[in-house]
Amino acid sequence: MAKYNTKTKAVTPIVTNHQGGDGFKYDPKTELVAILATGLENKYYEKEGEREKRLSQVIAEVAKKDKLFAAKALIYARTVMGQRTVTHFGAVELAKVLSGDKLGARFFSKRSRKANAGGIIYRLDDMLEIASCYMARNPGKPLSNAIKKGFKLALENADTYELAKYQASNRDLSLVDIVNLVHPKPSKEMASTFAKLMKGELKQFNTVEDKNTKAGQEVALHVKEGRMTKAEAEVVLAEAKEDNYAELIETRKIGYLALIRNLRNILKTGAKAELIKSACDLLTDEKMIKKSLVFPHQIDLALEIMLDEFGTKATPFVKALNTAYELAIPNLTELFSHGRTAVVYDTSASMSSAQWGGGVKINGKSINKAPIDKAALIGATLAKGINADLYQFASTCAPIKYNPMDSVNTIKNIGLKQEGKVGHGTSFDSIFQTLSLNGKYDRIFIISDLQGGDSIVRGSSYQTYKSKHGQPYIYTIDIQGYGTTMFKQDSKLIQLFGYGADIYEYVKKAELDPKALFKAIEAIEI
Repeated sequence: MAKYNTKTKAVTPIVTNHQGGDGFKYDPKTELVAILATGLENKYYEKEGEREKRLSQVIAEVAKKDKLFAAKALIYARTVMGQRTVTHFGAVELAKVLSGDKLGARFFSKRSRKANAGGIIYRLDDMLEIASCYMARNPGKPLSNAIKKGFKLALENADTYELAKYQASNRDLSLVDIVNLVHPKPSKEMASTFAKLMKGELKQFNTVEDKNTKAGQEVALHVKEGRMTKAEAEVVLAEAKEDNYAELIETRKIGYLALIRNLRNILKTGAKAELIKSACDLLTDEKMIKKSLVFPHQIDLALEIMLDEFGTKATPFVKALNTAYELAIPNLTELFSHGRTAVVYDTSASMSSAQWGGGVKINGKSINKAPIDKAALIGATLAKGINADLYQFASTCAPIKYNPMDSVNTIKNIGLKQEGKVGHGTSFDSIFQTLSLNGKYDRIFIISDLQGGDSIVRGSSYQTYKSKHGQPYIYTIDIQGYGTTMFKQDSKLIQLFGYGADIYEYVKKAELDPKALFKAIEAIEI
């Protein structure tokens, strides 16, 4: 063993982040997961086109060494994280390196929910989006052989309900177009279904849209023929829609996402108490919540809409949605029974800017308009779930007092009302200055875009904090995915990404296995 000429230690280079501070670049696989978890929409520091270019580059870089991991990461993002557009774009980029590889057809095939195995086609409309993206990025070129083979398999394994629901006959690219491009060979049992599809005779069934459209057409015909007035028609149509909702809810043939999207419509029909109770029972069905891949923030958004548009009239749905939100999150109450935990979220300008494009407007009011909405929601969820101390930081850092008996939504809004009290800059140094005043924390969650104007690697309060209290576990939850972090990788740094329910699953495992997320991706079966 060499005594004097010892091995050099690998040095992680410091890079300048978007705010001009010291950061560390993610390795390619981590950067891929970060982008997939946070999507392609415009961000404060990046336009959609810039993110697309970066995703294209990182997929090529990862696939050059490990195309199987790139494929699994995309499938994981689609089927576990519930991401859509970013996975469609990523699938098109991965197609470039799957030519002639057996993995290609498997990757572009249908995923079996029962077997939890297969490719990126989680719903048949994924094919339409992937094909449209491919054509837009490769004008005049035919679909790659890998895509054609995978789509052919997907169609051959589809059932009548899927083919009817996702035929997209009113879109530029329809399911009929895909059939004409890939020429599936349906089984004898499905031959008549495909024949109806190709003739435009395959009708949707057991969907809200289908039933309400039929009801509207029947009532319109009665008005046209003079059998009822427009005023009478409005009453009849409202009653018909209520009956449709009741049937779909009682038979459980309405999807969970369709249910939360239609809560407003159910209230507008003047629904009876029995229907509202049935809808609330379905809203709080834990199995349906898990199966739907609903984002927790989608439930919170529905709750905000109910409160904003209907007030006390929506009380039963508000209570049910509060319960549904907590059911969408793994039970955290038994987590971290030892030691103290701090949860800190970023309220700086880059987090609170409405430039981020993920919100909606109801009655002129923006809801979930910026990353801060997601950060506050995650912060409230963690604080309540593990009885943690809650803080916000920007130019400075300060505690947020809350009642742990309140709902997550209430705690979130308590925090959001204090936005701006700690300035609008981004000082990660301020986090540890403030936390140090409150003694030792065993773990610290930081929910942020991880772009700061300072440094925590040289002569910072973070180093002072570690010297005084020992090194805590640092959980970073990156909800923008810019590709860099403020924290150098070590055994007590746990990196999580996005704002889906999966981040809470890994919170439960991470201290025992910091690589749990990447192991879950590696375990995906194609």
